[in-house]
Amino acid sequence: MRLNLGFLLGDPTPTPPPTSGVSDVYLLATMLMTALVIVLHVMSHLRNWKSGGSAQAGGALKAAVSMASQHTQELLDYVALLEKRVKELELATGAVPPPKKKIERAEDSPLLKSAHKAASVPKVPIEKQIDYSSADASKWNFTELTYKGSARYIAVGKEEKVQGPIAEGLKKIRETPAKYFAIKYQTDMAEWPAGEQEYRLIHREGTKGYSPQNTGPDGWMTILMAEYQRLPSLPSLPDEVKDGFTEEMAFQGYLLHHAKNPPLFPGRGQGIGDTPNLKIIGDIDPSDVSQGDVGDCWLLSAISSLAEFDGAIARLFRKTPNLKSMPREGPNKYTISLWDLATWTEVDVVVDERLAAKATGDGLLGCSPSHDGELWVCYLEKAVAIHCGGWDEIDGGQCTHAWSILTGCKEQYTIRKGKTGKFGCLSKFNPNERRWEALENSPQKGFRGLWPSAWPKVGGGGSYTLQLDEEELFMRMCAWDDANFVIAAGTKAGSDTQSTDGIVDGHAYTVLECVNDVAGTDVDLIKMRNPWGKGEIENGEFDDDGPGWQKYPQVKAFLKPVVADDGIFWLSKDEFFKYFHTLYVCAKDMSDFIPAHERKN
Repeated sequence: MRLNLGFLLGDPTPTPPPTSGVSDVYLLATMLMTALVIVLHVMSHLRNWKSGGSAQAGGALKAAVSMASQHTQELLDYVALLEKRVKELELATGAVPPPKKKIERAEDSPLLKSAHKAASVPKVPIEKQIDYSSADASKWNFTELTYKGSARYIAVGKEEKVQGPIAEGLKKIRETPAKYFAIKYQTDMAEWPAGEQEYRLIHREGTKGYSPQNTGPDGWMTILMAEYQRLPSLPSLPDEVKDGFTEEMAFQGYLLHHAKNPPLFPGRGQGIGDTPNLKIIGDIDPSDVSQGDVGDCWLLSAISSLAEFDGAIARLFRKTPNLKSMPREGPNKYTISLWDLATWTEVDVVVDERLAAKATGDGLLGCSPSHDGELWVCYLEKAVAIHCGGWDEIDGGQCTHAWSILTGCKEQYTIRKGKTGKFGCLSKFNPNERRWEALENSPQKGFRGLWPSAWPKVGGGGSYTLQLDEEELFMRMCAWDDANFVIAAGTKAGSDTQSTDGIVDGHAYTVLECVNDVAGTDVDLIKMRNPWGKGEIENGEFDDDGPGWQKYPQVKAFLKPVVADDGIFWLSKDEFFKYFHTLYVCAKDMSDFIPAHERKN
């Protein structure tokens, strides 16, 4: 495009401002040139006025004023067009102009801190069966105890009552330990005639955390338990392997570990991770996450969403040598790379293989290994707890904070429903001072507030004043999902002992997928996951056995829903916005987070 400078040569017709296809540089150059022309013309007429007689003075002055007026209007036209372009760019990029008046901080969001133990889960969990087909027969341990008949357990499988010789039952459990967890019988009955004897076989499937109580020589019952031990026992760790944190760990005012309550070694015969396929990382999946007794649903929902992307979790462990062959028989330690939010630099946290035990001595404090023996969640959670200053420091937080620690991304957004019923965008970016607020690793410390924020560019952008209705927000959620952003959602504030239709109050859920107009219908659905690994919506239109699947068979054929209480469930768009009034978005393409050589084609 060329500038029409004819008026410099005396052409009185101004150049009309272009209306399309114009570059910002052209506009600015034209505006400055027009201003220069005004000055030159006025100076020319003033010279004529000065050199001419009094008869010419009035005409020269009138011509100067006319020319200045004519080109001043042209200049104003260019200014107006440039202002329009600036506004268009703000809308397209989500940029926030410096505020004309001070912007007030938004109301702080409550910390999400539900713990698995807190709420009642209405459905009975379906435990996935561990595959013992590849088990090394030499690693089965058989422990015989006498006790007074009572036992503690998380779950117990089928009990099979058998009338017959106890010796046959003992032989059966030793020959098929993959099927049977234990045999129990009245101790003195072993001396009775074979035809009068009976025993009970406890099936391994469905049994978890079984522990006989009041054991000792005066017990009137005997139990023989078959337990798989993948790794040799370790009474303690050498000092050079210890991480320097595990011994001093505390939670809610109690020191966790001491001589009578040591930390737990997974895979070493302590009832944690005693499976043939024990490993750090396998086929990573959101379902690997199963929350323990710490109120860190915010962290685990964030981790669960990250687990959707192949290589993202492995990247956090990339500095651990020989990761694929771990855990080894000897002492193990793991290096996990996290982001220090005070400096926004990546740091390495080294943890040993011990996991935190509850102060009460009845199992793990934090996450459990996955059903197929993956330990990555346990050690990542432990590393974040150390990184943040202890277990109490992660007992409550926000998903956006977790994503910053895990990815180093500052562009974290909280989308919250306001009093008008529409949703606004918030972030840690201070629009008055044009900077990101200072954070600390602990979500309990540092800046905990939020500011009105421009919307993420992906999906349409928009200034901090933009409010979206549910339909508009859902379409942006679909765009964010397509752009490989990670998303989570928070329920209404309240006690995590309460729930509405199975959706727990004060709890964070992972948004796994957003699908609009599924299979050519007008049905919009959102796939969710509870970080507890169980507990789903009740009586939902598209719950596991909801009526929506029968009403829309093409939707069922397209999405292929799985019927299991695994914490994964589908919500209609209307149901989602009924239960969730807060959305968390990490505006980073997770495929960029993964090194190119680790991505799947």
